[in-house]
Amino acid sequence: MKVLLYIAFMVSFGWLLFRLPVLYPKNKALRITGLGIIAGFLFFIIAPLAFLLYATKFDRGILIYEKQLFNICLGIISLFFYSFFVLLFTEVILDNILIRFHQVHNAQNLDKNPVKFVINNADKIKTGFKLFFLLGGFLVYYGICFGA
Repeated sequence: MKVLLYIAFMVSFGWLLFRLPVLYPKNKALRITGLGIIAGFLFFIIAPLAFLLYATKFDRGILIYEKQLFNICLGIISLFFYSFFVLLFTEVILDNILIRFHQVHNAQNLDKNPVKFVINNADKIKTGFKLFFLLGGFLVYYGICFGA
């Protein structure tokens, strides 16, 4: 079960990082991840309450799954938090703030090298940042799923 949970979190995280910005505009992708954070917190509150209510009324043996429920809740919240901040950095800050700043206020130096390189290779740089954070996600979700 832990391995399947780990694979599900990594596939979801990869989809949120690489496919969500392609399918939706930047603002909508950030709204989706923000709503995911809210839904994750609601799930984090409601699911344990329902779990404990069921355990007190019907079956005390279900309490052995308490740690797995906590891991799922924590994984969902971290999935959307992590995705939100990676998308915020790569799609909004890198594009709208750094590159646009140089295009507006530093137009005379657009043909010089660090600025020219970043503007010409912005998509590759964003993909590199996303891959870097995806590798970090392997460690985050390994710790959540396997308790290391």
